[in-house]
Amino acid sequence: MIKELEDYSWFPQTLRRWQMEFIGSIAVWIKLYQPLAPVLQQIIKENKIIALQDLCSGSGIPAVYIHNALIPKIPMLLTDKFPDTSFVNKPGIAYSLHAVDVLEVATVQDTVYTMYNAFHHFSAAQQKELVQNMANKQATFLIAEILEPGLLNCIKIFFTTTFIQLLTAPLLQPFSFARLFFTYIVPVNLFTVTYDGIVSVLKSKTAKQYEQLLKNISSRSYTITVHTVNNWEGNLVYIKGVPTNK
Repeated sequence: MIKELEDYSWFPQTLRRWQMEFIGSIAVWIKLYQPLAPVLQQIIKENKIIALQDLCSGSGIPAVYIHNALIPKIPMLLTDKFPDTSFVNKPGIAYSLHAVDVLEVATVQDTVYTMYNAFHHFSAAQQKELVQNMANKQATFLIAEILEPGLLNCIKIFFTTTFIQLLTAPLLQPFSFARLFFTYIVPVNLFTVTYDGIVSVLKSKTAKQYEQLLKNISSRSYTITVHTVNNWEGNLVYIKGVPTNK
């Protein structure tokens, strides 16, 4: 299976961080994740959730963005296989410095597990395994994807990762002269972000494909639903898993 460069252990941590910061910042600037705030708010209320754990957090930008929209705030732990050690913890938000494999994560029932734009990194078998593990443990989750397959989406991602990245590199936080050097002078960062963006589109799925993949996991005690929010900026697909015996 073809993999994004950022999924390899040898990929430089700095390039991985810059890539996550760019993707997260763009998604937040155009409010792609905004429709998820009320969804997560409802999940928390209906399932008596007292904590959040974000999986495959990367820069943490999407998770923090959604967390800021919650009322009331509940504690959130960010986790990743390649933790961002530069992340500055905030009140109620901490980033675990330990590598966390989502296929082996220990879950508890009073926590909702979130994942923003990382599900496509896994193979279909791994995606099914991840969701099955959540169902077996009666864990509540919300998985969101901002990518879908198709030529138009490939064009959008190519435009975003090249021209938009060239325009916005000086605006990304935290500011870095090294980021500018490896974007404009020696464009390694420009290439790696574009490559991973195109690969991500090729590995993405539609809502119907996710429904087909996960259709046999739902049961009387656990419900999985797949939803689509249509935006001019790009479609948002999200998957909910909730126990039905609460």
